[in-house]
Formats: sequence, C-alpha cells, structure tokens
Amino acid sequence: MKAEIMSLLRAKQGEYVSGEEISKQLNVSRTSVWKYINMLRSEGYEISSVTNKGYRLVSDVKELNEVELKYALKECSLVQECFFFDTIDSTNQKAKSIGNGLEFQQCLIVSNEQTKGRGRLGRQWDSEKGAGIWMSLLLKPDFAPDLASRITLMAAAAMSEAIEIETGIETAIKWPNDIVVNGKKVCGILTELNAELNHINYLVLGIGVNVNTRQFDAEIQEKATSLSLELNNQWINRLNIIKLFVEKFEIYYNQFVNENDFRPVIEYNRRKSITLNKDVEIISGNTRKKAFALDIDMDGNLIVKNSDGSNEAIYYGEVSVRGINGYV
Repeated sequence: MKAEIMSLLRAKQGEYVSGEEISKQLNVSRTSVWKYINMLRSEGYEISSVTNKGYRLVSDVKELNEVELKYALKECSLVQECFFFDTIDSTNQKAKSIGNGLEFQQCLIVSNEQTKGRGRLGRQWDSEKGAGIWMSLLLKPDFAPDLASRITLMAAAAMSEAIEIETGIETAIKWPNDIVVNGKKVCGILTELNAELNHINYLVLGIGVNVNTRQFDAEIQEKATSLSLELNNQWINRLNIIKLFVEKFEIYYNQFVNENDFRPVIEYNRRKSITLNKDVEIISGNTRKKAFALDIDMDGNLIVKNSDGSNEAIYYGEVSVRGINGYV
C-alpha cells in the first residue's frame, strides 16, 4: 500500500492529493491513509499535509527499500510481485518456500541482509547489511529442465550490462556464474531448480553483488572486490542496478522463451568471457584435470581441449572451472 500511495503522490508532481481521493482510489479508509503516510515519513520521505488540501510529496528517497523497489519495477511484466526484507536467512530459501506453494506469482525477493547466504556447492556468502544486492528471482518457465542452466548465462549477461551502465566499470564474466572486475569477484549467481522429468515446477535465480562493501575478510580480500572499492569508495545506488538488471534480464528471457533465440546471450558471454583462451582447471568432486578453454557453444556449455587433444563440452552444474594460477 505504501508503494501505491507514493505512485499517486508522484503522479501529481508536487501538488496536493486529498486523503479522500487516495482512500477512494486505493479502497482504504482515511485513517489507513494517514497511517501509511506516517510510515513513509519514518522511512525518510518528506510529505507535507495541509487541512482541506491533503498530502504533497516534498522530497524523495532514492535508496533501496520496499517502496522504491516496487515503484521501480511497476512496469515490469516478468516480475509480478516484489518482497523486501531488512534481514532474512536467505532470499533463495524464501523464494523456494513461495515456489513450494500451490499457486505463486513470479517474484523478486530482496533483502538488506542475509544471515545464511550461500553460493555454489553450499559455500557461505557474506551478505553485509546495506552493503550489497542480495536478491532472488522466482520463475516458473515453460521449457524443459535440461535448458534451465541457460538462465545462469542470461543473468550473468544482464548483471554485467547493468553494472557497466550504472557505474562505467568494465566487467568480465567467469563462466558461467561470476562477474569479475580487475580479476576479482564482484557478483555470484546461484540457480536452483525444482523439477520433474519433463517439467519445471519453479526456478530460483539467486544473485549477490558486492556494491558498497568497503572491507573484506583476509581470506577472500585477494579474490573479492566491490563496485565502490573500484571507484575509490564512491557510493553506488543499489536500486538502479536492480532495475537495470531486471530490464536487461527480461529482454534476454523473452527472446529465449518467445523466439527461441539464445544467440544474444551467448555472444555477450563470449565477448565478456575471462575464461576463454586460457588454461583452466576443471574440478569434479575430488578429481582435478587441466584443459584449455576454447569456446562457449550455443547451448551454453564450455568447450575445452583436454591434454590428450580431445574436445569436451563442460555442462554447468557438473564441475567448477578455475584459472590455473588463481581465481580466474
């Protein structure tokens, strides 16, 4: 309801909107309108009120919160609902709990903090409060489960574009699910699937971006960075990156689902790849082997040349791929 009231106030461009008009349009009581206005004020919005005139938006808030998230994505057809939390155990866990319901809408879950955030293979993901983008996109795609890994490459391309547009920072993609800046990880992507043999029940796309983090623990500071650190501690608007990501991801998603066109995603990943044309180490369980990364095929697989000269398609989810001398 707070987001709807903000939409009405913004639509009037600084003019007064009567409490009666708000209550009629939103089908709530005048008392409820007053309550929500005060809640908005407590969140930093400056809203004046004058008897017999109503309410007027004086100054706005442009940082990430529930109101701004819903307002930013109100025109997005892919995301049908937004949920915002100040703190949560894991946005992926919340998305899965929604997906396990009998009926659900495609939605975006965002939190200021995660207490049990995790990455691939169950690794812990540090989710400092207010410093990053910790979010999950819950989808119910109408395609075969064996195509689900393509969602990861779509997300990598979309987030790479979003970061570059908002910050001007040059990014690279470590196949298939990490965004890298100057050789250090700035974003990780985790795709989880609930499916039957020929049907996807739901898919959860979890994304963590180090945005305004200023310091990392000693064990990861050589491998991780943040967008702010790359710009000399400049503050970066998380909401703008989320909005850009959703817009870019929706384009790629619709091209694939509606037009069976995955080429733009592959071409972007190839162009931005920090994995291709390098020696890599392929890790599967306790087994490690070295190979040379040749290409990303049209299915999103990494094509490598093994030491015996044979080519092999590496499917995301089966293995981890790392640089010989370090993270990338």
